[in-house]
Amino acid sequence: MRVLVFTTVFPNPAQPLHGLFVAERVRHTADLADVHVISPVTWFRRRLVPGHEQGPPPVEYPSFYYAPGVLKSIDGLLLFLSALPTVLRLRRQFDFDLIDGHFGYPDGVAAILLGQWCRRPVTVTLRGSEVEMARYRLRRAAMAWSLKRAARVIAVSAPLADLAVSLGVATGRVTVIGNGVDCSRFRPVDRLDARRKLGLPDDAQLLVSVGHLARVKRFDLVVRALPAIAASHPKLRFAIVGGAAASSGSYPAELDETILRLNLSDRVVVTGRLTPDDVALWLSAADLFVLASDREGSSNALREAVACGCPVVASDVGDARHVVSAKTGVIVDPNASSAQWTATIEAALERRWDRAAIRATAERFAWSDVAARVVGEWSHSIGATTPDSGMTALGR
Repeated sequence: MRVLVFTTVFPNPAQPLHGLFVAERVRHTADLADVHVISPVTWFRRRLVPGHEQGPPPVEYPSFYYAPGVLKSIDGLLLFLSALPTVLRLRRQFDFDLIDGHFGYPDGVAAILLGQWCRRPVTVTLRGSEVEMARYRLRRAAMAWSLKRAARVIAVSAPLADLAVSLGVATGRVTVIGNGVDCSRFRPVDRLDARRKLGLPDDAQLLVSVGHLARVKRFDLVVRALPAIAASHPKLRFAIVGGAAASSGSYPAELDETILRLNLSDRVVVTGRLTPDDVALWLSAADLFVLASDREGSSNALREAVACGCPVVASDVGDARHVVSAKTGVIVDPNASSAQWTATIEAALERRWDRAAIRATAERFAWSDVAARVVGEWSHSIGATTPDSGMTALGR
């Protein structure tokens, strides 16, 4: 089985931590199929990225030409036109059987157009940003057009599967396959050893959140709850493990201002972007992992926390309920008040958790199992007739 993975969210030499969750799925599916990756890079970063990497798996980095901030409703078309020469050139040496697209817009639209041009079936994975894209009329229409033409739609959570169905995709062509976790990398480390490596007090009560500094992550909600929690937990600390991203906007500056205004500089640290191994160290050092997001697809950080044996307080978004049980943590309504978040975090800090039992629950999220299910969807798609197009998937 020869598969062309198509995504703009993938690590490259200029952004080595970009899209690690996509890269992990690709790495594990590459054990089961012959996989090549095309990952277009925005034209203004092009000089920082080589044209290709040998892999494994091999990756091509064509330029993605578009106008920043304007005409966003045609980004799918522009992405298709930008990638087409590279796809056609690659096809002469790697005659792929299927295109595996990631994210509904613009990547999914471009992937479907490429599939129609090359007469190959396409799978599209919805990862969470589609909820925001669907709020824009033209982008929603473009997603609906493309998803109805996908051989299979893979959603990383049930709410995203529901979104696909609402856009007109037949229920039988949508499947839910969440993200996985590397249990060899994310594993429990002695908490005191982890804290000493990080320069933290042995007796601190440490909250940790992980993610890009984006408004959707709502780190500020946790920051605003800290004074009330610290009243009964004087050794409280909060680590935000992540850095600014292209989508951050003014949020990092606003977060810094909130920390200063509440006189929390001695309690809150923002680490910047870290390698997965360093993230794992923070999670092992933590007393509690907090996911306060108001939107997620399938949270990698949540799975990583559980794999490190860390109890969690998580917003009821994406597939959080699939990960969090009474044994591993507490689910909170994303619309809960600040007082409710405060009370829940306080109660979780005071509870005695079985960290070994928490770790044991992570084994069911292994990337190898995720990869096997994804390859099963690919196999099902190859040889099928693509709906709404009358096109035979393996037609030459």
